[in-house]
Amino acid sequence: MSMKEALNKAGYKGSGNPQKSQHGYSGDRRQSEQRNAPPNIVFRANGQLRRELLTSDAENWADLLYDNKNGVTATQLRNFFNEVKALQSRIDAGGFAVNEAMIGLLKSKAAYAYARAEKKRKTGFEYLKSMIEQCVDLTFKSNDQKESEKAFNDFALFFEAVMGFFKGR
Repeated sequence: MSMKEALNKAGYKGSGNPQKSQHGYSGDRRQSEQRNAPPNIVFRANGQLRRELLTSDAENWADLLYDNKNGVTATQLRNFFNEVKALQSRIDAGGFAVNEAMIGLLKSKAAYAYARAEKKRKTGFEYLKSMIEQCVDLTFKSNDQKESEKAFNDFALFFEAVMGFFKGR
């Protein structure tokens, strides 16, 4: 790519500063970098686990995380999935209440992973962070401990489905 092409791509129009949009981003770059809002995750409808959660929703999330080979790597995603499965085992052995704080910690771990992600993988990590945050929030949506435990198990199932679709790429 020539210098002129690079400057044009960056929104540079000649002398002076590159032209900036109202958002402070130059040229068309903002539009090409604009991300779709992450879809909302819903575990249950009418008290029943949604079939779409483990099929089409999980596949869509896997696509977002993969981001055309520029998203989260399989190893990075597997590390988060292993955390969730380990927490599920701890909850089965010791109860939900004593592990409640560790579920909340998943949000900060996702935020940390996003902050450390290399630039080309930011989009995938942004979606991973959103997915974890939504699932943890859904886990704590109810004040009933049994409902929260059921929601966490739904989270683990959903994550397992996402992993399957992700690895199937």
